[in-house]
Formats: sequence, structure tokens, C-alpha cells
Amino acid sequence: DNGYKMYGSNGAQLCEPHDVAIADLILTNLKPWADYGSLVGSVRESPLCIDELAPISDAYYKEMGATLCYHREENAASSLKIVYTAMHGVGTPFTTRSFATFGHPAFFPVEEQCTPDPSFPTVAYPNPEEGKGALQLSFDTAARVGSPLVLANDPDADRLAVAEQKADGSWRMFSGNEIGMLLAHWLFTKAKEGG
Repeated sequence: DNGYKMYGSNGAQLCEPHDVAIADLILTNLKPWADYGSLVGSVRESPLCIDELAPISDAYYKEMGATLCYHREENAASSLKIVYTAMHGVGTPFTTRSFATFGHPAFFPVEEQCTPDPSFPTVAYPNPEEGKGALQLSFDTAARVGSPLVLANDPDADRLAVAEQKADGSWRMFSGNEIGMLLAHWLFTKAKEGG
């Protein structure tokens, strides 16, 4: 996602002045010290290099569908339109497969933001938790398709933002705690209905 977090020996995330000094070192050493392109090619050509993503993903989604999907029929029958954005990150294929695994109808993608692009050309700051500024294209897509719900991942897809359109047309962003409570309420309600 075009960045990472660094931690000091004390376990805390680095902050000023250390982060500035490290950023300066990075900027003064932008040119690679070696031809890493040829090294990567030789690794990929090795018979010891095996791409296990597909079989591991298949097993993961199979297990997820078998153990976590409790309402596939209700999901499939839902008429709720959902808009999704990956914020120019990696989340689209995983979210697409998760929707299919749980029987949800396909989401409406924010096309301009579905492909990974480290320059993040459509947002000033690719953090969906920032709200309206980061989610404006999502809200525009929602208006176009008639969706009251937006799901958004940050570029490395380790955070989720949820926004719901209110009756007055404005959007309400849910906090992580609120999302957790909504999920818990849904599971509790369904468990009670099932006896």
C-alpha cells in the first residue's frame, strides 16, 4: 500500500524525530544497490519456487464457507445493493470471492479504485476511515446504482469502513466498535430465531 509501519526496540511505533531521519535516509538511497530484477527472475525460475496462493486460497474459502456461512439462502435472496471500493489496493479479488462464498449478490464496484495503484490517483489520502473525502467516489457510485450501503477497504485490505445512507441523503460512517456490535447483534438475533 505504498508504505509500512516501523517499530522501535521498545515495541512502540517510531515517531519524531526518528521517523523523519529514516525518511531522509530512504530518500537519499532511492537507487537500488544491486540489479534485483535479475535476482527475482532467477528465484521465480527455480524449481523450488512454488506459488501456493491458489490452493491455499481455495482451502481457505472452502473452510470459511463451510464453517462461517450461516445464512446463504437469505444472503442470496437479498435485494440490498452494496457498493465496494478497494481504494486502489488489493482487496477487490478477495472481497469478490468472499461475497460469492457467502452467497451474496455481487457488489457494485467503484471501478476507478478497483485496481492496485500505489499513486492513489483518485484520493488525497487512501484511508476509508477518513470519511467523505476518501469515499466520495463510493458515494457517487452508490447514488448512480441506488445503493444505501458502502463497504471500503484500505489499500492493503486490513481495515474496513462501512457507511450507510441516511433518510436525509447524508452518509453515516460507522466506527469499528459499532460494526462489531452490529455483527454481534445479527448473530445473536439469528441464533435466537434458530432456537
